[in-house]
Amino acid sequence: MRLAAALILISGICLACATPICCEDTPAQTQPVAWAKPSAAGNPYTSVIIDATGLGLDRCMSPKIRRTNGSEVWGTVKVDIDYVEEHGIVGYARTLDEAKKCDRCGSTPMIIKATARAGGNFRSDPVLSDADADLLLAENKLGKFLDKFNVIFIKDGGL
Repeated sequence: MRLAAALILISGICLACATPICCEDTPAQTQPVAWAKPSAAGNPYTSVIIDATGLGLDRCMSPKIRRTNGSEVWGTVKVDIDYVEEHGIVGYARTLDEAKKCDRCGSTPMIIKATARAGGNFRSDPVLSDADADLLLAENKLGKFLDKFNVIFIKDGGL
């Protein structure tokens, strides 16, 4: 009887989570839909803030933004090494309010919640749902914020 109750409880947890990160055998088609919203007409986003709180994201000199399958959305960029040393590829903040005060933010940030983190030894890459990754790339065509390195990761712990 206790075993049956435990199995029902575990099944309920996996169904509530509905992401491959929570339950490895969850089908990919149940992946979360877009968390972010499209920009208002005529008012493109000026930056992207990716909330990776609770995911144990590490800081890194060359982080990537990834999809759930591990493929890169953004991050392999050509940039002057002096710029990287002085400014970094992305900015880091501990809270949304702190991220909004960052020089990279601008007046209209796109805000996305990361679903997981990746990146091998450094665990430095936030993972986005495919819907959010697609929206991010579409919005960048309008605002060109990725091209300007107007990217901020919110992470736990020290910066």
